[in-house]
Amino acid sequence: MASLSLPTPAEARSDRTAPTGAAGVILHLKPRPADRDRRALDERIARARGAAFVGVVSTYRTHLGDPAAAAAESAVLDRLKGSASRVVVFRPGVVLGPTSPASAALRRFGACYPLVPRRLRSGFVTEDELSAAIEQERTAGPRGRRRAVTVLGPNRAWREVLAEHASRGAVSACITAICWLLSWLLLGELVALALRRHSFHTLRPRSLHELRALCHPANARYVKVVGYNHGVNHFGHHYPGRTVVSTVLLNRVRKAGPDRIRADAGTTVRKALDLLAATDQTLYVVPNFSYVCLGTAYFVPIHGSAADYSCLAETITKVLLYDPAEDRLVAAASDEPAFREHVYNLRSRAVLLRLEVRVKPRSRYFMNREELTNPDAATILAALRDPRPTNVEVRKPNAAGDTATVARFYSDAGGAQAPVLELPRDALGRLWDRLEENPVTAFLMHTLTRRLAWHVELFFTAEEFAQFWADHRTLPLKKIQLRFIRRDGLPHSPFRDHDCISSDMFMLRRSRGAFEEYLARTFAVVRSNPGKHSR
Repeated sequence: MASLSLPTPAEARSDRTAPTGAAGVILHLKPRPADRDRRALDERIARARGAAFVGVVSTYRTHLGDPAAAAAESAVLDRLKGSASRVVVFRPGVVLGPTSPASAALRRFGACYPLVPRRLRSGFVTEDELSAAIEQERTAGPRGRRRAVTVLGPNRAWREVLAEHASRGAVSACITAICWLLSWLLLGELVALALRRHSFHTLRPRSLHELRALCHPANARYVKVVGYNHGVNHFGHHYPGRTVVSTVLLNRVRKAGPDRIRADAGTTVRKALDLLAATDQTLYVVPNFSYVCLGTAYFVPIHGSAADYSCLAETITKVLLYDPAEDRLVAAASDEPAFREHVYNLRSRAVLLRLEVRVKPRSRYFMNREELTNPDAATILAALRDPRPTNVEVRKPNAAGDTATVARFYSDAGGAQAPVLELPRDALGRLWDRLEENPVTAFLMHTLTRRLAWHVELFFTAEEFAQFWADHRTLPLKKIQLRFIRRDGLPHSPFRDHDCISSDMFMLRRSRGAFEEYLARTFAVVRSNPGKHSR
């Protein structure tokens, strides 16, 4: 099993299914071709120069940074320069089907599936799906003379796919039993070495063109686009059957005017703040932690109790979206219908590529801390609505306790009793950033939180908050953090019609059931932040 050499997707599909002739030519690439393969490819490239459409079937390994796969693509595209053909590069996952060499290899080694570690995954696409994607592009009409299309198929465990291809019979059963015994000796790690180039659960595109290729209509249902991805790492979100596409490498940011920055969707708040520091500017809304992507703020509320704007999305002035449903780019300003259609819309299939954000001159902050003993809901609401500070938040370290702390941040020293702060956030936010900067402490923090804790942020109206606050001391909450968020009128916003109080809550995972039962019993509607919700 350790000697298993899987065919490339280019090898995993026969030419019998490829549209050829004057209307279209299909070129199959091998990252490491033999002389015979080069001669056959040369002949087909010569034919391709007279075709209206040229499909170049490459491999998903281009997305994994395989230099041979990337070089093979570049070499063919260079040779097609100057031709009138429309050229589309297809990057399929592992191709399965009756004529697929990959399926033949899986059947041959299927009985050995116990040796394959469960963590090894890949995208598996059928020959029919790949053929349909090629035909869709061939008949789509002019959509640019050069583009890339990824067709991964569902993301599945190699172990599961091998088991499905295992033959039935006594010999196969004996091999499987032996492999189970060998797996206890950790020999499966040798198999992991053989399959490592074919395994992925998360892809990190390095350009907006690559991101668009991964979100093509033929592949959109098989991927989940995320930013810095606290959802999976910290909150335990799962996306069965889908490959996670993280935008963290799409992080270019630059000034777009005296009071604007233009950023790729994967730019973190931390990187934006570092850029703005050079011009003595900052963001209007600074969340309590910096390692979150600006693009995330377009789809889920990211706030920081700011007085000028409640959430980062309110400071976005323009967006560039890719709509897989229509296979087109959409540029929209914040006052246009297309912007409002997708902002905070969890059902939207649109992928954010780039955005512009309003910025302001940097301020110094002075924090005033006040301890309240057994405050009622009216007292808490009055503190959160105080118009004098730039930021206000209320914390209670334990729901059963008597004391709540009100932190008020001022931009001048008049109302403060504390030293100067660069950002309006507390010690917990600064600690989070320090932990995130180190890969080891970040891993430990996310793993422990994901396994032991349950986190939720709810948005209450004033009436709902009064009920919650009357009951909160009986609930199994270890931390409550409260902020005020103004009504924004956006059609998909949880604050569309009402001012809200954000209640950010932390508890032990074993307490989740009792808390959810309380919510179901007490409130007809529960509005939550999907970006800060444990699974």
